[in-house]
Amino acid sequence: MDIPVICIVGAHNSGKTTFITKLISLLKSEGYKITAVKHDPKGKAVTDTPGKDSFKMYQAGADQVILASPDKITSYIRPEKNYTPEYIIENLIVGDPDLIILEGFKWFDGIDKYEVIRKEEKRDLLLKDSPDLKGVITDYYGFNPSFDINDPVQFMEYLKREYLR
Repeated sequence: MDIPVICIVGAHNSGKTTFITKLISLLKSEGYKITAVKHDPKGKAVTDTPGKDSFKMYQAGADQVILASPDKITSYIRPEKNYTPEYIIENLIVGDPDLIILEGFKWFDGIDKYEVIRKEEKRDLLLKDSPDLKGVITDYYGFNPSFDINDPVQFMEYLKREYLR
């Protein structure tokens, strides 16, 4: 797959998802096809309702359960023990997106990363020494390049120049 991939990282509650959802809305309004992959390293996200049929099928041991409805199709897959973003991108992305946005996966090397950090967090960058860190999305932090966390249009314009076809 020759699709541009970026990774948005940051500490818990730094504003990653809020920023990404605004960014996705902006990109979609300009006609881009976007795939988003959210990392849930602790497995806390609720993706199905206990007691429902799809939940029962997965609990019974199905390797994959697909729940198809008129407005969305959801797929539950038992991942390989050590799945990577590469595995997800190569095996699970459907269609032909213009951009794949990963949220999380800060430990995975080889993907351009943009760290979200807000003044109220009072911390240093998680990836300050990583060669994968390509920019910071912030309301105060001095890094080159920096993007205003309150102005996702600025970051979208950068993505259009640097990544999008």
